[in-house]
Amino acid sequence: MIIDSTVEPVLPVLRAVGKIPSGIFILTAGSGPGAAAILVSFVQQLSREPMCIGVAIHQARQIAPIIEESRGFTLNICHAGDKILMRKYARHAMMGEDAFAGMRTRRLENGAIVLLDACAYIWCDYHRRIDFGADHDLFIGIATIGDLISDDNAKPVVHIRHDGSNY
Repeated sequence: MIIDSTVEPVLPVLRAVGKIPSGIFILTAGSGPGAAAILVSFVQQLSREPMCIGVAIHQARQIAPIIEESRGFTLNICHAGDKILMRKYARHAMMGEDAFAGMRTRRLENGAIVLLDACAYIWCDYHRRIDFGADHDLFIGIATIGDLISDDNAKPVVHIRHDGSNY
């Protein structure tokens, strides 16, 4: 079923799904010329033991093979009021070293890229990719490294959509 929120009135189910809160994250994967970054919002903690994190990524995004090849990804959690990360990554995925040009970064011991303008980061070891017959695939990672970048009072972005048919 194709759901179109441009048709009025918007279906009640779309408005209800839009009330599911999400965040804004910059997912980075790979290193060197093979590195990439993309803005994602469909992210959720899935379990506590092990600490699994799920990220839904549109199937057209070219970052998927980089996540699989590098065996993991970093979730950089955007803080409320952020303009730097959102401005750079809001429109499309960025590939290669240019993905991080002008950004303050540091590398973890495993080579993963952390964006220092985020409020926190989480490195996830790649666990699996699930194609569940939709326009997004679910990437599941096990959180093994993470920390706050800014002070503990920094608030992450909480995003409430108008309806569930768009980001």
